[in-house]
Amino acid sequence: TVQTTAAASLTIAAFLASSALAQQTDRLLHFTATSSTQDFQEIATVIRSITDIPQANVDTTEKSLSLQGTAGQVALAEWLFTNLDKPTSVPQNGAKHEYRVSDNSDDLVRVFYLTNPEVPQGVQEIVTAVRSTANIRQMFTYNDLRAVVVRGTSEQINLAEFLFAQMDKPDISGSGASAEFRMDAGPDGLVRVFYIPNTKTVQEFQEVVTLVRTIAQLRYAFAYNAPRAVGVRGTDEQIALAKWLFDDLDRAKSPDSSAHQYQLPSASDDFVRVFYLAHAATSQRLGETMLQIQSKTHNAWVCIYNAPSAIAIRGTAQQIAQAGQLIQQQDN
Repeated sequence: TVQTTAAASLTIAAFLASSALAQQTDRLLHFTATSSTQDFQEIATVIRSITDIPQANVDTTEKSLSLQGTAGQVALAEWLFTNLDKPTSVPQNGAKHEYRVSDNSDDLVRVFYLTNPEVPQGVQEIVTAVRSTANIRQMFTYNDLRAVVVRGTSEQINLAEFLFAQMDKPDISGSGASAEFRMDAGPDGLVRVFYIPNTKTVQEFQEVVTLVRTIAQLRYAFAYNAPRAVGVRGTDEQIALAKWLFDDLDRAKSPDSSAHQYQLPSASDDFVRVFYLAHAATSQRLGETMLQIQSKTHNAWVCIYNAPSAIAIRGTAQQIAQAGQLIQQQDN
């Protein structure tokens, strides 16, 4: 009957609910090196987010963290707690802090301790760059230790390690480009970090990054301002073009008036040209010239870099020639 079926369904539901509760594990952990309420909450948020644990509650009076989850979740939470509840006076870098969530899956957790960001904003900048370049969903920070907790595949963890090593720099000291990191999947799996040391301000640095991202048609180009470092991911052709642009634009000396042109190897009529205006130009004038070039050539790939009065264009040979004629008329 309907009543019998409904009763059976309720019995099964109750059994499943009681089985789930039976599998839950409780744990109470006490903070020893952490003292502030904000730090308690930050650690709890990291643990809750990385482990997907349903219950992780702080008792500020008792300086404790109560956990409730599966045995696997609680074990990972305890490991994280041990790696986060540490005194700031003890250097944390050096040893590899990694936890394999399951022997049967490519699921790793890694704790990185940053060395050089002096303020939380710097930590967030580098974390955003790494998270976005590596497509990592679970990445969380604990500011007091400048700790970054990452959960992902082994390839994502290895890429994060590469990017942190290349970008966690003390100041504007790098130049050129890092070594390469090649991901296994997809055509846009080549990753490099470029350093732009000759940009005098953060605004100039951001202008260069925006120009290169636009002209090279990059989906992944994320900047960390303090060391003037930018992580770039794309195809081999995109990374080669990005390198040429960064090298051409980031100059210690003023550029000469010779041609600064690059031909894309995969297309016979796809060129990039950087024009440097000989006469001083205001930002407004450069912007007006850019709009005129876009209108005349019907080409959207035009960008300006104010500091050296540069205009970068990507298009056909005819479009490049048209832009050159217009710039010559304007630059007098």
